[in-house]
Amino acid sequence: MNASAKAKLIRVLLIDDSPIIRLGLRSALEDCADIQIVGEAGTAADGVAAVAKLKPDAVLLDLHLPDQSGLHACRELKKVRPQTQVLILTSSSNERNLQEAMNAGAQGYLLKDVNGAALADALRSVASGKSVLDPSMTGQALNLVKYRNEPSDADKLGLLSPQERKVMADLAEGLTNKEIGDRLELTEKTVKNYLATVFTKLDISRRSQAAALFAKAGRPDEP
Repeated sequence: MNASAKAKLIRVLLIDDSPIIRLGLRSALEDCADIQIVGEAGTAADGVAAVAKLKPDAVLLDLHLPDQSGLHACRELKKVRPQTQVLILTSSSNERNLQEAMNAGAQGYLLKDVNGAALADALRSVASGKSVLDPSMTGQALNLVKYRNEPSDADKLGLLSPQERKVMADLAEGLTNKEIGDRLELTEKTVKNYLATVFTKLDISRRSQAAALFAKAGRPDEP
């Protein structure tokens, strides 16, 4: 193998508690001249130690390990060697596991029914710093993006003016429009107008929704 080929070699560590799975992965990747399996581990602890010792370019990591979860292993091995890219290979299509894997520092997430050619391509991608996602999990990923982009309840309350927040706080206490007006020295019609604006800003339609949102986010500090 010449120097150029060596420079492109992707060194991979396998972390899975099943010897049969690890053997299958070796078999699936054995014909890839640019991918070298440099080691194996069956536990999270052994996997982290192997990363420190072998310094692989990429790790194929199962989520379910006997001593710790693969998510824990991912966080720990990224601490040991941040430049090692992690490709989760699991049977779990759970949206929460996907989210937690990304939060733990994984660069990719594949299901174990992937074929050898797709697995090799995924390893090449993560080794080069690209993200990889199993095609069957596109919907879950879109849900995560939508969730992350949605403003929190506190963010929504931040859209309100000081006076609107006061009206909202009184509404959350269960006061009627007249009672809110008496407390804040406003006419009942003015209170109604404030609430209409508040409901529009918060994208809600009922007083109960407003009260629940306010209670969940907590009473904002009054200026």
